Amino acid sequence: MRKKTEVRRLSFVQAAGRLFIEFGFGSVTMEAIAAEAGASKVTLYGYYPNKDALFEAFVVEAGKGGIETLLASKDAVDLHSSLMHLGMAYLDLVTRPEVIALNRLIIGEAGRQPELSRTFYENGPRRTLLSICDVLENLMARKLLRRAELRRSGLYFKSLCEAGLVERQLWGLDARADLHVRQLAVQEAIEIFLPSYLPC
Repeated sequence: MRKKTEVRRLSFVQAAGRLFIEFGFGSVTMEAIAAEAGASKVTLYGYYPNKDALFEAFVVEAGKGGIETLLASKDAVDLHSSLMHLGMAYLDLVTRPEVIALNRLIIGEAGRQPELSRTFYENGPRRTLLSICDVLENLMARKLLRRAELRRSGLYFKSLCEAGLVERQLWGLDARADLHVRQLAVQEAIEIFLPSYLPC
């Protein structure tokens, strides 16, 4: 995609995201998105056929680079470094302000717009969990962790990492935890996780 075209596409995605978060998915029109992006509705339709496609693009954009960073944890030389990288990559992703805002939007819209929840889950949480499981599978294959059911292992690891941090940020009780606090959270998660998964 040419740079100018990509800039225009991104302007529509960002405009849609701002409006979805401020007013809710159902209240936003394609016309409002075009106006927010400073373009015509005809130009917008040339990029996206409907709000659903724009929402999916917004979800993907909010998590951009996150999956690749999670998967890079496989390149670490030892078990602790790999898990530390994985946990930090996960917390860095899920505590991004735009990801928190997206989670709040989904919680508010789930009852009225169930298809949004599916779109969000498939492009966000599901891809994230699969990436975590991929890293854990790599560690199991290298015999650094014992073999275990991957989905459960991935859910356990990510839950330990986010415990006490993500919910409070999601509810607006705390600002995003700083780097040091996130590092301590991941370190504690690893200390709890490892006794259950170290090889015998």
